[in-house]
Amino acid sequence: MMDGWRKEDPPTEKKLPVEADVPEFLADMGRQAQATPLQQAVGDLALIAFYYLLRIGEYTGKPSKNDTKQTEQFKLQDVTFFRRDSQGMLRQLPRNAPASMIMEATSATLKLDNQKNGWKAVCIHQHANGECFKCPVRALGRRVLHIRDNKGPPETYLSAFWANGSCHFVTNNHISVGLKMAAAALDYPSCKGIPIDRI
Repeated sequence: MMDGWRKEDPPTEKKLPVEADVPEFLADMGRQAQATPLQQAVGDLALIAFYYLLRIGEYTGKPSKNDTKQTEQFKLQDVTFFRRDSQGMLRQLPRNAPASMIMEATSATLKLDNQKNGWKAVCIHQHANGECFKCPVRALGRRVLHIRDNKGPPETYLSAFWANGSCHFVTNNHISVGLKMAAAALDYPSCKGIPIDRI
């Protein structure tokens, strides 16, 4: 019983939800010619998190490790892509599918290794939304291909990105700064009545 108390989170300040325009803004920043690998990763992960309804610890790392948390980050091996065959049946793509097939996938599943509530091996499925870039399935495809292109093993976190030949990780702070910046650029305080510090 005492173990359960230790796993409980401290009280949090309630954050207010953003709409799709915020992750889409970050995705657009990541597709600019001068975008850094970090900006590309933040844009993709913001889209993925928004559509897959992810908790921050499921797709980002923390600057310091906390072994008391049960939530685990998604890894390369947790992603499965699907595509419809000529008969319209949904078929799983092989793990080594070529980039062209991955970027034309009609849907994708994320498998949760563990959650705060103790559930294990739960899958979240999402269909492509029809957008060629601002789509969670396309964003997952870009993350997977980036990791594969840099020879990341199956255990590599989806938050990984490579810059100047070395591997780095998107943290919760990167996402928080990005969301606040996008909301400010979209004038959330005036247009939506949401203060930036509550995002």
